[in-house]
Amino acid sequence: TILTIYCEMGILSNPRFPPSPAELYSRALWDPKPTTSLKTERQLAYALGYPSDWRVERTVDRKDGKNVIRDTIHARFGKTAKQQCNYTWFNHEAAQKAAHELEQEGTMSGSHLLPALPLYTKGDVVEVLWEGKWYAASITKRKKQADLFFYSVVYHQDSATQDEVAEEDIRPGEDPSILAVQLGFTADWKASRKGSRYILIAPTGERFTTKKAAVEFFNELGPQLAEEQDVGDPPWRTDGHEWIGRSVKWNSSHKISARRTVEIQQEGRITGYIKKTDVDKEGSPGFISETSGEPADLFHVVFPEDKNHLYSSHLLTSQDLEEYEVLENLVEVEEDDEEDEEPAKRKREEAQTSSKKKKKKRGRR
Repeated sequence: TILTIYCEMGILSNPRFPPSPAELYSRALWDPKPTTSLKTERQLAYALGYPSDWRVERTVDRKDGKNVIRDTIHARFGKTAKQQCNYTWFNHEAAQKAAHELEQEGTMSGSHLLPALPLYTKGDVVEVLWEGKWYAASITKRKKQADLFFYSVVYHQDSATQDEVAEEDIRPGEDPSILAVQLGFTADWKASRKGSRYILIAPTGERFTTKKAAVEFFNELGPQLAEEQDVGDPPWRTDGHEWIGRSVKWNSSHKISARRTVEIQQEGRITGYIKKTDVDKEGSPGFISETSGEPADLFHVVFPEDKNHLYSSHLLTSQDLEEYEVLENLVEVEEDDEEDEEPAKRKREEAQTSSKKKKKKRGRR
């Protein structure tokens, strides 16, 4: 399936002018220069006698002091634009046979590759690779470029959207409604994983970063969960840490229309934390850091209600933050407490230096 031609120096050193069609074909077939663009691919295809809209993609490698030429012939055929399919051959004999068939009978067959087929379609629940991590999302749109497929997605955890996602950055995901049912909620709830924890979304749009808070809300709205059901999350510690009661400023992005996203800053207070040594009812760590993959402290921040805010419907009610995120966003204390602030300030500067990239974070609205 690979066309290999050994080109010796001087074999075309005395060309005759004007060259015959056979000589033109021979020169094109033996030309040791690779194609570099669609234009040169079409020119090479035309020189080799293929239809004007065909392409010949040529690569040239050097082996044992000789040139090894590899040609891939590309064609498109179909009576209408929607019916057109891609055809590919790896040797000229098969491609020329197909071109002759097209010329004589108006049909084409014998491609060495099947037409490219998409792996996903609109509405599919998937996971998308973004900055080295996988996030739950749904396909909203698909488009094809040449033999490749690209997708638009909406992320489950924060409703952010992304276009031009390649297939290699997508894998099948868990259906958020099925996962919610598996966790004991009704099918109109949605759930997605965040490490060892879950993000849950109520039918009314509220977002929860712990199962415990979601269950409390679920019990208020609808059918009661069985009393013996234990959600398993370790309780928030409300004392024993110097940051309890401290203020944090947090920025979050929200999509308010098809083309507009706003950045909202809120100031809240740390009301509790899970210590890295805390475990759930099964003995697993209470929280595993998405950055280090190890058990870590997790801090719970509660934001006050502000019905007069321009984007009040998008405000978060709470947010769970890792230690480095608290350090980066901790509000400076008053001058009277300046001495107490110095250790936190040093930690914050260290965190800002060592943090190489920000992650998407999810909050509860």
